[in-house]
Amino acid sequence: MVQHVVRHRTHRHDADGFSLIELIMVVLIIAILIAVGVPTFLGSRKPAEDRQAQTLLRTSLAAAKTGAADTGDYAWVSPAAIAAEETSVRYLAAGAHARATLRQVSVDSGSFSGDTYVIFSSMAGNSGECFALLSLASGATQYQAVAAPSCTAGSFVPGVGWNPSW
Repeated sequence: MVQHVVRHRTHRHDADGFSLIELIMVVLIIAILIAVGVPTFLGSRKPAEDRQAQTLLRTSLAAAKTGAADTGDYAWVSPAAIAAEETSVRYLAAGAHARATLRQVSVDSGSFSGDTYVIFSSMAGNSGECFALLSLASGATQYQAVAAPSCTAGSFVPGVGWNPSW
């Protein structure tokens, strides 16, 4: 006697793919992630732009101090002279508006209370925050951060409004 093996195929009545509810849930989850992520991303942009401007100013100060080591003061500082010391930054005159996003720094130098000084300034991104750094040849470095439409080193006065940090 021959035994017949009968195989039963199970028929799937469900259609392949995702149901409408599953697709809506996936879209909803993605929308929630975007809603949480975008403000976080945008909120971290301003501090990064501020830090970029501050770093450019500190780099500029290091170049100025290198040159001052030879002369003992900042009388030699000009946009062209400092550019010879630090080539990664574009140095502008004291009255020129400098933007950190373009790697620009405005430079002013002179004499104050019998000491030479240098002031560097640069605007941070689109925030409207102008950062400035003042260094006296025989004194400590001082800082300012002001909301201003323009950011020029010549607009800062050596004896007014400086702080020990930003």
